[in-house]
Amino acid sequence: MTNFSLEKRVVAITGASRGIGKAIAIECAKAGANISLGSRDRDACELVARKCLKYGVKAESIKLDVEILPSISSFIDQTVHYFGKIDVLVNNVGLTVVKPASDITEEEFDKVTNINFKAPYFASVKAHSYMVKQANKGIIINISSQVAHVGGPLRAAYSGAKGGLNSITQSLSVEWAKEGVRVVGVSPTFTNTDMIKEASKNSKFRKNFEKIPLGRPAEPHEIASVVVFLATDAGKFITGETILVDGGFTAI
Repeated sequence: MTNFSLEKRVVAITGASRGIGKAIAIECAKAGANISLGSRDRDACELVARKCLKYGVKAESIKLDVEILPSISSFIDQTVHYFGKIDVLVNNVGLTVVKPASDITEEEFDKVTNINFKAPYFASVKAHSYMVKQANKGIIINISSQVAHVGGPLRAAYSGAKGGLNSITQSLSVEWAKEGVRVVGVSPTFTNTDMIKEASKNSKFRKNFEKIPLGRPAEPHEIASVVVFLATDAGKFITGETILVDGGFTAI
């Protein structure tokens, strides 16, 4: 089972203070990785870091605002400063606005696309600048969404941004493959996070849960487990793919 280990590797996660990002941090720590946690809420990241430390790894929380490009660059730089390298970048931060397309303001549109599309692009480029110089190179994992594959009513901007992220995943994977840097994605279904709980206040949105063949939303650790697999040597021949973890939602 050594292929499923992340021992001595460094995993940097954006949006690591809660939800899927928090679960990814903890599951990667269980697999032996040292964890760099980025979030605007550094205090919450500190709590996650303490949970990671229980597994005998190192963990650092770093202030990160993905809407500010210098903050993204600083997060990657500080990760390498603390740990000496970066083996895995997980672009996890996400934001959705549940509204009819005609009601989305320009400000909301820009925020959704900046966080879900622009930020992962520039974070990936920055991480690549370090990874390509390392002996073991690295992997970038983009957290996308099932709506990037089938569309999402009341989430047109979010769906479009995540669809663009899937295209980034494919393009960068091909561009960087010969350098040994892998780029992959994970597309969750509705997952029991604060973001989904907030969106669920909309009764029309809640009806989407009925479409999941397995009969329930995903739990954050179920998404995190796929991320761990992709980050380990067990997944080292996978690049350019965005794996759906959707309980069968897109199979309907």
